[in-house]
Amino acid sequence: MSQAFHGSVHDGQAGEIAWRHDGPAFAILTAEHPSGFAGSRRYFRDIIAAGQKRGFLVYVITPPSVSEGSFWQGYVRLGYRNWKPMWLPRPLAVYNRIPNRALEASAAVQRARATLQAMGIPFFNHRYFNKAKIYEAVRRAGLGQHLPETRMFTGAESVMDLLSRHQAVYLKPVGGSIGRGIVRVERRGDAFDVWAQRAERAEHWAIHDLRELDEALRRARLPGAYVAQAAVPVIRFDGRPCDARVLLQRPGASWQVVGYGIRVSGEESITSHVPNGGHIADRWTVLRQVFGSCSEDVDARLVSFTRSAAAAIERSMPGHVREMSIDVGIDEAGHPWLFEANAKPMRFDEPDIARRASAGVIEILRNLAGISR
Repeated sequence: MSQAFHGSVHDGQAGEIAWRHDGPAFAILTAEHPSGFAGSRRYFRDIIAAGQKRGFLVYVITPPSVSEGSFWQGYVRLGYRNWKPMWLPRPLAVYNRIPNRALEASAAVQRARATLQAMGIPFFNHRYFNKAKIYEAVRRAGLGQHLPETRMFTGAESVMDLLSRHQAVYLKPVGGSIGRGIVRVERRGDAFDVWAQRAERAEHWAIHDLRELDEALRRARLPGAYVAQAAVPVIRFDGRPCDARVLLQRPGASWQVVGYGIRVSGEESITSHVPNGGHIADRWTVLRQVFGSCSEDVDARLVSFTRSAAAAIERSMPGHVREMSIDVGIDEAGHPWLFEANAKPMRFDEPDIARRASAGVIEILRNLAGISR
């Protein structure tokens, strides 16, 4: 890759540095921050390095960077931790990493999105997912046998209806992520146990009647709409429930599983999300311990299902959907169940998956820009 500076440098102030690059350029869109920009700098560094290996300039932008000009103000990494603001060639495609729903709905992001569309610059992923719409898309695709019984939460009565057929029910925010705001309700004879996820532990209430249940659910929930979903008896590892987090990308014609890891619930958590106290286990260690000689069949079933689910979700979404993670529960029969689908996957902790994911992002950008291999 050929690269050179021109112009002057004045203490790293934006607009005082320009970067000349002879090859294609791509950008990662994130939000503004007092430090310059928000998001996982480690993940951005990985993507930039993957681009450099293929001769592409990749840099970070915030919504005000998006303009009709030939050069945009963005950030490049010089050295290990030294990020510099510079004028950079306008990108051919953009990776959307706006870090939360509120920022994505902001006027600044909407203006940036409109400008990208007006200029014909493709960007992915278009927006965060809505759980209710995701479940409906998967059901319409004929994959309903992989969905736990789910309905919109309308009060304690909707929970009671599910509890008449299931031992436990989860309440999930329609727009939630990484397990925030999840509530579990479990029947205990004529009484109930309610857990609400709070950071790395779950707060617990013992409930004795419907009135108390209604009040507890009001205290436990975050603002906004929820779905009520029947709990699925999933496999256990080291005595704790666990599920699979699967990363999928579509750099070409079909969805591919980049990799997946097993997430094991924390001792005081009702979810397997690592930020909530969960931990990572090796996928083959878990599958072979639970399923023995059938572990490869279970793995193939999970991979096939998640590829089909990703394609169904993509068809239901506007814009370019080229990446997602899917949380899948596996029951003792080896049947996969879809729990969540996430439009902005966090960086995977497994080094091999993280490496393939960064390379995959570059392939998606290259494909959207119409650049041949």
